[in-house]
Order: sequence, then structure tokens, then C-alpha cells
Amino acid sequence: MKKRLLLTLQTLVSIGLLVWIFWKPEFRAQAWQVMSQAQPGWLMAGFLVAGFGNLLGVVRWNVFLHMQGIRLPAWDVFRISFVGLFFNNFLVGAVGGDVVKVVWLAARGHRKSPALLSVLMDRMSGLPPLIVASLVFILWRLQWLQQSPVVAGVTHFIFVYLAVVTALMVLSFFLASTRLIHRLPERFPGRAQIHEFNAAYLEFIKSWPQTLWASFLSLIILLGHFLTFYCSARAFSLQIPLMDFFAIMPAVDIISAMPVSLGGFGVREQLFATLLGDLAGVPAAQAVSISLGGALLAMVWGLFGLALLPSYRRVVHREVRP
Repeated sequence: MKKRLLLTLQTLVSIGLLVWIFWKPEFRAQAWQVMSQAQPGWLMAGFLVAGFGNLLGVVRWNVFLHMQGIRLPAWDVFRISFVGLFFNNFLVGAVGGDVVKVVWLAARGHRKSPALLSVLMDRMSGLPPLIVASLVFILWRLQWLQQSPVVAGVTHFIFVYLAVVTALMVLSFFLASTRLIHRLPERFPGRAQIHEFNAAYLEFIKSWPQTLWASFLSLIILLGHFLTFYCSARAFSLQIPLMDFFAIMPAVDIISAMPVSLGGFGVREQLFATLLGDLAGVPAAQAVSISLGGALLAMVWGLFGLALLPSYRRVVHREVRP
């Protein structure tokens, strides 16, 4: 019930923000003009970069599957990953892509605990690269970001957010390494999640060479994500230095990923309009087009998962049928 309520509120926020953004006829006319003049070459480049990032995501998850002793043919890892991507991108609130992966593995006879742990580790591996890359890009162009009081406030918020996330990671690692978690009361808030993190941290440490390799893949995936939106920016005729654009992407990604809207839609567009408008004088219609273009270039890859969905269902139904 709570999940449905949250999904409803997120949907209303996204719809409300997008309606508010596109409310004025002159804005819609400007946005249509910008979109109609998009450069196909840059859109194709962004599409390919997004696809490369998704393929690296498949490789990264396979690393954690191997760490859990789960060996699958490359084709199976590929199709499960892309079916999960389809569920994440187009069926938000139904069944998450992570659940899709675990269900398939369980249907093939793999134990649920290692399957869940592989997915959790895959998610967690992206946090350190995000923190490091965000700090590097923001500090590199900090003076430029502080030209606008609004953007400076957003930047300070990101610093606080990264500090809190880092502190929580250090705390959870400390609890895991000292095994103090076993002394926590049964009703301690988040005890079950800390247990999961404990298992993940132990695996990270135990298989540190694979962890480093997965972290490197996570960094490349993150940079590819930023580059996808940069290609969208170039497609819509925005001439901006790469490092300047990368400096605003952490704020866009972190804030739009918060559970306020549906898939970040609405929030992300407003952020692009505010950040690019204040820092580079970019018209709102152009900034919103860049945001929607980058998001769609990344999302469309989930359609390959739709094409693979029948084969996924056949496997699951065959294995779980009594």
C-alpha cells in the first residue's frame, strides 16, 4: 500500500512539473523548434555511448555473480540484464529489474541469498566512483559553479549529501568489520539492511581484485552516462566545454535520483533549466530538450529487454512449473 502511494505521488510530481514547464504556448513552440533542429550525428553518438554503458553494466554484474560462485553463459547474463533494464525503465513500480534478476536465478536453481547479494554488490559498487568523480568535477570548476547564488546553494547541498553518504558508508563498514552488528538490538532500525551490507563488505574485501575491476567499470559507466547527456547537449546545439558540463551532472543525477518524482522526470528538466540557465545563459527550452534527449537516449536501450522478455518468461515458467 505504501509503495503504491509513493508511486502515485511520484507520478503526480513528474506530471505536475512537466505540465508546469510546458504550460506556456511560446515555450512549447521554442522547445519544438529546438528539437526539430537536433543533429542526428550527436544523437546517434549518445545512443551508442549509452548502449556501451549498459553492456559494461552486464560485465560488472557478471563479476559479482562469479564472486558468489554463480556461473552463467554470457547470453544468459546479457538477456537477464536487459530484461531487468526494461522493467526499470518502462515498468516503474511494477517489478524492479533487480527482482527480475533474482527470480530468474532462483528459477534456475541458484540459491536466493547469493543471487540477492550479487545484485546488492552491483548496486553498491557504483557509490565510491560517484563520490570521487563528483568531487573531482565539482572542485575542478567550483569557481564557475559559484557564479550563481542558486547554483552555489545546490553545490553546497551536494557536498553535504556526499559527506553524509561517505560517513554512512564508513560507519556501515566499521560495523561490518568489527562485527558489532551482532550486538545490535533485534529492533534496531535498519538492522536487516546492515546485515546485508555486512555480507557485501566481507565479499568486497575477500575478493578485492574483482572489486577494483568492478569499481573501474562503475567509473567508466558513470562517465558514459554523463557523456550521453553531453552528446544530447551537442545535438541540441549547445556549445559548452566538456568539464563544465560534467561539473553540473553530479547535482542533476543525485537530486533527480531522489524518490521525489518518477524516474527523475520533471525534476531533472527543471535542474537543467536552472543550472544551464544561470551558468551559461542557456534558454529553458534548449535546456529541457537536452534533459529529455539524454534521458530518452538512455531509456531506449530497455526496449531490447522487451524483445528478450518472451525467452525470459519461458525459462521462468518452465523451471517453476510443478
